[in-house]
Amino acid sequence: MGGGFFEFGFILFIAFLIFGPKKLPEIARVLGKGLAELRRASYELRSSLEEEIRNLERPQDDYRPALPELRPTYGYNHSESASRESESGS
Repeated sequence: MGGGFFEFGFILFIAFLIFGPKKLPEIARVLGKGLAELRRASYELRSSLEEEIRNLERPQDDYRPALPELRPTYGYNHSESASRESESGS
């Protein structure tokens, strides 16, 4: 951890020289809020991906799409022709 700590300290020292002691807390606050928002967004993305994977892993037998309603095409209707045949037969 010695190398990582040294690098972090060096970055803080450079930021202190560039921005000054008055701006540094404000910059740290903005960076903290940005990192929190990034963490929250990545958690939501991960949760939604895991949910989609669970949905894909469910057995497909549970999913039965609704069948489209079958309608006569080109004006052909069985009920009309059946009623005409019964009328002519009487």
